[in-house]
Amino acid sequence: MEEKIVSLKQQGLTLKQIAAELDVPIGKVQYAWRKWRNQQQEVEEVVPVKQKSNKKAKAKAKAKAPGSTSRKQVATAKETSDVNVSPLLTKGPEGYWQLPDRYNVDFLHAVVQSPNSVYVCWEVSDLVKETLELQFMRRWEELPKAFRILDVTLLDYASGHANRSYTFDLPEMTNSWFVRPLDPNTTYVFEFGIRTMEGEFLPIVASAPLDTPRAEPAGIGRFAEPVRRWQYGEVDSPELLDTLPKYAAYRHVR
Repeated sequence: MEEKIVSLKQQGLTLKQIAAELDVPIGKVQYAWRKWRNQQQEVEEVVPVKQKSNKKAKAKAKAKAPGSTSRKQVATAKETSDVNVSPLLTKGPEGYWQLPDRYNVDFLHAVVQSPNSVYVCWEVSDLVKETLELQFMRRWEELPKAFRILDVTLLDYASGHANRSYTFDLPEMTNSWFVRPLDPNTTYVFEFGIRTMEGEFLPIVASAPLDTPRAEPAGIGRFAEPVRRWQYGEVDSPELLDTLPKYAAYRHVR
């Protein structure tokens, strides 16, 4: 039955005409024709796979031939050698790669946790430690460590100005700290350093300026128009500098 349906279909007859010719329901003709087409598609999909497998077999045989080296093997060997000399990874006791405890570089990173809290971590290289030991004639572990918080809202930190600052001592072997409480919508810079013999703070590493988020929606009201005039260059400087601190009036519209 299926062969007759396929033969009549290839002659150009429609499924309805085939059903009338063979005196069978149209649904039976549709099922037989759909089944035959699905079988043909499966056959067409299997043929390229076999050809591909033959090509793979030839490639493997060629790679196993004496004196031949595949490009993939060379690339893999190169990647392995690069990993072995990577300064960011060390081999663990069980053969797994793991991150080292420190990288021997100077940095200080600050990450906002909330409008009133910031997480700070830092590291000092061995070269800087040795330099300070020679300068102060004391071991690095004996130098008193300290941390400073600077409010540089609407100021240029590189110019050395700050609205306010606060310095406190740190326990030895400390390399991170949760700094709180802080003010929301304020620009801060964090510094790690030591105290000199005179008790003065000597910064070693500092973070980039960091803005804490607002704790409330942006203010809209009496400061909007003065800020707009200053933003579009209608005035040379903010209009409230003579009566308020330069960051107090604008912290709600920054």
